[in-house]
Amino acid sequence: MGLYGWVGKILWVDLTKGKTTIDSSENLVKRFVGGRGVGQWLLFSQLRPETAPLHPENIIVFGTGPLTGTLAPASCRLSVDTKNLLTGGVLSSNAGGHVAPELKYAGFDFVAIHGASNKPVYLLIMDEKAEIRDASHLWGLSTWKTEEILRRELGDPKLRVASIGAAGENLAKPTCIIVDRGRAAGRGGCGAVMGSKKLKALAVRGTGEVKVAEPEKFMREVDRLWKKIDENEAVKFRRDFGTHGLLPLANERGLVGVRNFQDDYWSPEKVEKVRQEVLNEKFEIRKLACFNCPIYCSHLYRIEHGPHAGLVSEGFQLNLDWDFAGKLDIDDPVALIKINALCSELGLDIDNASAPIAWAFELFERGIIGTDETDGLKLKWGDADTVIELLKKIARREGFGKVLAEGSKRASEIIGRGSERYVSHVKGQDSIEAIRVDKGWALGCVTSPRGGGHLDGAFQSHRVPSAGDPRSYDSKAESVFWFERFKAIVDMMGVCYFATVWNHSDLLGPDDFVCLFSAATGVSITGDILMRIGQRVHNVEKAFNTLHAGFKRVDDYPPRRFMLESISSGPNKGASLDEAGWSRMLDEYYRLHGWDTKTGWQTAKGLEELGLVEVKEKLDRNAKLIS
Repeated sequence: MGLYGWVGKILWVDLTKGKTTIDSSENLVKRFVGGRGVGQWLLFSQLRPETAPLHPENIIVFGTGPLTGTLAPASCRLSVDTKNLLTGGVLSSNAGGHVAPELKYAGFDFVAIHGASNKPVYLLIMDEKAEIRDASHLWGLSTWKTEEILRRELGDPKLRVASIGAAGENLAKPTCIIVDRGRAAGRGGCGAVMGSKKLKALAVRGTGEVKVAEPEKFMREVDRLWKKIDENEAVKFRRDFGTHGLLPLANERGLVGVRNFQDDYWSPEKVEKVRQEVLNEKFEIRKLACFNCPIYCSHLYRIEHGPHAGLVSEGFQLNLDWDFAGKLDIDDPVALIKINALCSELGLDIDNASAPIAWAFELFERGIIGTDETDGLKLKWGDADTVIELLKKIARREGFGKVLAEGSKRASEIIGRGSERYVSHVKGQDSIEAIRVDKGWALGCVTSPRGGGHLDGAFQSHRVPSAGDPRSYDSKAESVFWFERFKAIVDMMGVCYFATVWNHSDLLGPDDFVCLFSAATGVSITGDILMRIGQRVHNVEKAFNTLHAGFKRVDDYPPRRFMLESISSGPNKGASLDEAGWSRMLDEYYRLHGWDTKTGWQTAKGLEELGLVEVKEKLDRNAKLIS
């Protein structure tokens, strides 16, 4: 086909029939570039609204971008796209590591899997060939053990593995897919989707190459951008301290939820106990990087003493501070390293696994539940041993863990007794971050198509001067609108978000991606066209949510707790979200998208302008389009 950047092939896997087929990906990438763009289009075009996430007909797509596996900085990302187990809508996740480049070297841009095996299997992909193999001996094992055994059995220490643990096997909703032991594709229960298909792992090895159209031009851009990243002060900070190093600043800005969001300010004394300098001094072995990344923001830790002595684990990120440190009031760094490692081994999404536990702790504190419901466990803030026990119960769907494995929203419906009041969720998926202070961050998190999370439209560096005041509702929609289109570009290209203007305004932006993309693929394009493609992808996701989950404007509002209860301590004491201010901000956001402000639905005109005629027609047939 003469494609550059892309390999040009998609591997289709039917686990029900036990068959694999190879097709061209050329038409898909011409329209949706790669990664998340292609994955989301496949879901929208092929899934029926009535198909449940755990039904064999559901599809899970593993995708790469045209820059994945090239020498472009941080060209390491793997997109995972499927139907969301917690929201019923769209799920798009993203993981670093080495699996995505290896998939390109093995000869495929995408792997699309449907059907379900009647016994545990894993998918072996090696140099343009794929084989569905028995995984009965791997079922029940941790992700770490699975990777170890597959490498030993196949005699290849460079084999790359994406797998699920006990949580995914038992169809717990707070699950993820673990890549290279310590990288996670999370949110939305994608681990359980793999579990429902009896698919234990993808094992990938390739010796091929990714060809670029203009090698000399491409390498000039690579050298220029590598230098830009390497010399950036924000990158230097992240290199030394990872995202966890931002904990003190995040705490001062009201971004750390405490004790299930009863407050958004954690005790500075507790912050001091777990700050990155402590981890670097006491536990760090060395720093780690994903494939071809100049940032190397991850850390490898070893615990030398105590009940967890001998544990070696990669992590942790700022999310662990949000999820288990602040939200559960755990200030023991050893316990947090252990919790992070356990979630990786079990295949638990730390964001979604921590939330129902924190919710249960608050219920216990308020006397709504007792030891009769919790299998005799006393739920006390900061008790890491109890948290560890509950994580195991969730993964096994055992006792009280069976309730928590449903996620907070569904668990509250099971418990009742007013417990719904203490759940913080967006579109059915548990909230990660505190959002009472920074209104732009909040808007980006809440309008995220996958149901909460800051890695879609939430922004750190604003695009307009008037968006600089985090407490103001003014001008936030414009920056969210810009960043959600830009993030779609980054996910389609297969590059890490940390290397871009989302991390710092002097890092990679749309024009840089234009230069890399054009030199890699030989396809001439502009920044405006790329941003338009990003908007197109976002609208495909929006339409999927409308059709499959029935979301409307009401689903783009924050959890009630963040509007009814204000921050009770710290520099942001008294801050909360105002419904009238939120509504004004949401109106502006919808107008920028060309969506109907009353319903939140898309319009025929807007979809036609984006070239999404098929999307318009499908919405119209289902009476969910504004003419």
